[in-house]
Amino acid sequence: MWTHKNTFAIGGLENIGYADKEDFLIVLSSQGQGIFNCKTGEKIARLNNDSNWWDKFDQSTNSIVGFDILENIEIKTYGLYGSDNLAKTTQDNWTLIISEPEPDDRPFEKYLVQKIYLLSPDGTEKKFICKDGACELRAFGFSETGDTFVIALSCDLTIYSRT
Repeated sequence: MWTHKNTFAIGGLENIGYADKEDFLIVLSSQGQGIFNCKTGEKIARLNNDSNWWDKFDQSTNSIVGFDILENIEIKTYGLYGSDNLAKTTQDNWTLIISEPEPDDRPFEKYLVQKIYLLSPDGTEKKFICKDGACELRAFGFSETGDTFVIALSCDLTIYSRT
């Protein structure tokens, strides 16, 4: 039912946020800003670091006004700045869960990682999605539509959507 759409390497990923009631995601990083269509897994817009998004970032609400197709739309973000309050469960009870820190897979078992799983509504299926490790977990969760979810690490973005 869920399909991995894409994983993007994003150096210095800091915050992410879905546009209200949409599956468009804004990503804020040390490299600039990007907008992703999470249903297709495509990057659809980008502003490089010359745009200096920090000057437009509202630290009191952790929000930023979008650009391109999200122009003039205020988007609440989560990650390095602010807490991770993205939805962890859809209306039809698909759930993203995170493990307690545990030893990584061999040969890196001396390092602790957290693994993220997708749990089916009836709780019988548990699918491994990804883990942190060398890259720090910033935020993860579902869009308001419940049709997509993302995992944002400090070095990459993983996108899933319903098939």
